[in-house]
Amino acid sequence: MSDSDPVIVQAVRTPFGKEDGVFDGVRPEDLSVALVDEMLDATGLDGEAIDDLMWGCAQQRSEQGNNVARVIALLSQLGESVPATTVNRWCASSAQTIISASDAIRAGQRDAIIAGGVESMSRVKMGANNEMHPGLNDDYNVAALSMGMTAEAVAERYGVSREQQDDYAYRSHVRASEASEAGRFEDEIVPIETDDGVVSTDEGIRHEIDREKLAELPTVFKSDGTVTPGNASQITDGAAATLITSRAFAAEHGLDVLAEVGNNAVAGVDPEVMGIGPVPACRQLFERSGTTANDYDLVELNEAFASQCEHCRQELGFDEDSFNVNGGAIALGHPLGASGARLPVTLIHEMHKRGAENGIATECVGFGQGAAIEFSLPS
Repeated sequence: MSDSDPVIVQAVRTPFGKEDGVFDGVRPEDLSVALVDEMLDATGLDGEAIDDLMWGCAQQRSEQGNNVARVIALLSQLGESVPATTVNRWCASSAQTIISASDAIRAGQRDAIIAGGVESMSRVKMGANNEMHPGLNDDYNVAALSMGMTAEAVAERYGVSREQQDDYAYRSHVRASEASEAGRFEDEIVPIETDDGVVSTDEGIRHEIDREKLAELPTVFKSDGTVTPGNASQITDGAAATLITSRAFAAEHGLDVLAEVGNNAVAGVDPEVMGIGPVPACRQLFERSGTTANDYDLVELNEAFASQCEHCRQELGFDEDSFNVNGGAIALGHPLGASGARLPVTLIHEMHKRGAENGIATECVGFGQGAAIEFSLPS
């Protein structure tokens, strides 16, 4: 152990709201400020103690443009003295902030960084005004790079049936519903005030999910396909955040360590099957850490689509009983820039509840990437 080892001392998120739902009147900056201020209040720190704010966001335009991270810093208790950067690795944007923050602390360049992300998919709509470079047509069928079509490609190429996908989606909602009703998300969720009242639970969970109705839903991306609104992640608004410090900083400021940040990895794959990204990312991480899938007590793999999630789980050899134990993005939602941090937030809190020593958070990324980070309970 080293004084410069990165540790997590705070891990929080907002509830997740459905597109045009409970957060349609809340700007993404305000979702984010609530988390930043909550972590500062909880630790008794002020902006003078924080070296940087790193904030992930996938759709960096409109309200999420203008280096939204810096706007968040200025609106929050951090203030003018704290620099800020907005990071885009699509679905792993906020995972990348955790990676970059941890690497900077491990290298001795920083002592305390707030790392997280946000996406308001109600206020900044998916895909609007995005233009592909025409050169991509030379090597790829650009129409096949849309997220839904990549999920169809994974299902076809790796033999994930419609039945398997619907079974997986059903399980996600059941597990998320059980976790929500048992209060298992309460430690990680910061309630958000809106004009219509306080939101403290995730909006998208179907607490009375009907497996037979899942089978009746029409496909979305191909008439003869298998991907439906029921076995894909929900378009969602939300934010998630961590406060990462060096071990020495945490000790000096009397902060409880929630988790130690281990190794990380990122990988690239064929964009037409972007959903397989967690496979090479996790394998790189295993090699770097000298571990196997069996060494992780809990796994959070972002449920972009049931097809890719089920394929990745089987390919990597993760046990079903340790995998997305409280459901995932199919039930909770997938606010693109926030999901990469939401996974570790949920993972770390659940590790404490179960006494799990080691965990891994991983996700696929649009245009063919994967990311993975490992965590452990403090030693």
